[in-house]
Amino acid sequence: MMKSKREIVKVKKIIKTHPHFLRSEGNIHRLRGVLAIFFLLGIFAACNSTSAVSNIPQISSIPTKELPQPETALESALQRFDNVQSFTIDRSFVSMKNDGDTWTVSSVIYYDQLNQVSLRESESTSSVDSYSQKLCMPVSCYEADATGLLKPSGSSYKAYNPKIESINLKMAEIPDLNYFYIGESTIDDIRVFEYQIQVTKEMIDTYREPPISSSYVNTLIEPYPVVVLYVNAENGSILRLNETYTEDISYPYLGDSMNYQMTYAIENDFADWDTTTFDIPEYVDAENTEWQEYEGGYSEALAFQFPKVYSLDEDFGYPILETPTGSRMTLETYGNIAMLSVVDGDQETGAALCYAVVENWFLLGFSEPSTIESAEWYDMENTDFCKAVISFDGEQEVEYFFNEPADVAFAAGRMLPATFWISIKPAEGDDLNTIFWDVIQTIHFGAAQE
Repeated sequence: MMKSKREIVKVKKIIKTHPHFLRSEGNIHRLRGVLAIFFLLGIFAACNSTSAVSNIPQISSIPTKELPQPETALESALQRFDNVQSFTIDRSFVSMKNDGDTWTVSSVIYYDQLNQVSLRESESTSSVDSYSQKLCMPVSCYEADATGLLKPSGSSYKAYNPKIESINLKMAEIPDLNYFYIGESTIDDIRVFEYQIQVTKEMIDTYREPPISSSYVNTLIEPYPVVVLYVNAENGSILRLNETYTEDISYPYLGDSMNYQMTYAIENDFADWDTTTFDIPEYVDAENTEWQEYEGGYSEALAFQFPKVYSLDEDFGYPILETPTGSRMTLETYGNIAMLSVVDGDQETGAALCYAVVENWFLLGFSEPSTIESAEWYDMENTDFCKAVISFDGEQEVEYFFNEPADVAFAAGRMLPATFWISIKPAEGDDLNTIFWDVIQTIHFGAAQE
């Protein structure tokens, strides 16, 4: 490696200042050593210079993430539900009657779309037992019944997609969905784009299914539903979805005096995108074969057992059982039909008496034409039953009537025994003559059976 100009100058200066220096052989050796030192110092300086250059940080171009734009943010946010792994919805559903009554259902819903599992936890201000749970998995959904256990409910997990609830239709299924960009605002210090969808009468007539109840009719009235969506202006996700609408509730068979109006306000807040986690609660599998004792509101009057997979509902003050397939059994008091206690083992007399009870007491309350298909008398060990199959409006139901024992009535201070009524509505595919019969055979009065 060549010496630097400064090093050469230094050597020349030594020779010029001390010309006798070269005359000595020892001095020549010393000069060679000095030159070697300068040579090594030059190499060291050159290496340090190269190293310093290599340590200079290199500037590279880093692509910047494109921020959402108001013109396309909503469409992109709605499409995100198709591939997001998980998220959480904090939901509020407020119902306001025109007479001033108001109640709210508050829910937190966790969605794990990767594993197709969702869990809803709700509280309502409309009933004493306000807490409820619903777990949905690929095979079945499970809802908490009056026993507190999660029971099969006959449905299964469905992926979430935002919808207009007043017409019960997903936004993605409305080809002519028009929305208006309102502008920018903030929610909890988060900058958002605000959009509005105005539901028109044409949309209601096109997409809303007609009411399926024969006892009442609910009709959307003006002001027609309004949906407001807020999209996070930083990450492009939906932050909030609101909807308000009003219905007119009418009862054609009861007259206009029973009509009223309901206004609904719905708010859905979305959070924890792709980071939602939750524990799956214990549930009763559809293959469970265990039975449980009835311990509800009627347990002071009578006792019975039912399969654990059957769901128990007592929101109306009396027990309603439902099978995973959808068959329902209702049990409630039915006044006093004393003649049901006079039959003593005579099947023919009992069947004739059963027919007369159903015809002269029960069918008088039917508004539709009805027919008694059959009437039978069952003389059982625990209690006796009048059973009738009724046909009306193209459907069939099974009705059971039975009295409490006379000694139970006298012990309770009643002159006449109480009559109980069981009504069974079978689901499609279930045998109306056998469904719930295993439960009915366990009905008894007095101490619980072993």
